[in-house]
Amino acid sequence: MMNEQARVQELLMRKFCEFKVKNPSFSVRALATRLEMQPSATNEILKGQRRISRKMAEKIADKLLLDPSERADLLKDYPASLVKNKQLVQARDKMLEALKLNSDQFELISDWIHFAILSLVRVKNFNSDISWIAERLGVSDVEARKAILRLQYLNLIYIGDKGSITRTSQPVRTTDDIQDLSLQKMHANDLEIARGKLQTIPVEKRDYTNFTFPANPKTIKRAKEIIRKAQDELEKLMNDDDAVEVYRVCMYLFPLTKLEQDEAQ
Repeated sequence: MMNEQARVQELLMRKFCEFKVKNPSFSVRALATRLEMQPSATNEILKGQRRISRKMAEKIADKLLLDPSERADLLKDYPASLVKNKQLVQARDKMLEALKLNSDQFELISDWIHFAILSLVRVKNFNSDISWIAERLGVSDVEARKAILRLQYLNLIYIGDKGSITRTSQPVRTTDDIQDLSLQKMHANDLEIARGKLQTIPVEKRDYTNFTFPANPKTIKRAKEIIRKAQDELEKLMNDDDAVEVYRVCMYLFPLTKLEQDEAQ
């Protein structure tokens, strides 16, 4: 069985290769920045020359936005805190039973394909054929089928006897810490997708704008309300009976300056 040190090393090397495939210029220094570690320490872990504590392994899991099952697999060989009573044992077992569902929920939120399929189901002339769905979204049949099965498992779609796909009314909730990590991963993926679409979609079929302005951080709450309202109005405008494409709107509001409270700490 792979010990805990080799497990972390293998994970880090695999993630590094995945980042490298997406961005050939991705370096060990870039990986170190993502992990908030020194490049030398990151390089030593990749080479198996540095011992990794459980605390460091947990930090790596957090920074790489691992889903619950990946995190559990990474940490399973590390000694955990002693279980002191029956209630804690039951709580631990319940958490382990929930890992599968939480992992699917994590993937649902973090991977764009799931919401794309949920929206595609509602477009004019939708076809439940896997290959048709895959071609429309620019993914493989395997990716499309995997996403559809996850949506079915989470009761977000219903597949009829003849294979027809329809949406259910099951809500999607993002309220706990695990889902917060999935949202972070989702936004990171959105940035990658947006960069690719910038080069492949004609300007008349997209809109990329930004502007910079002085701001009072105390108005952030109101600004968020305005953004949410604008999103709702945009959906009402574009989402009608003649919808034939699936669009995604990403709005980002963030400070370019170092926040004053950070300087005070």
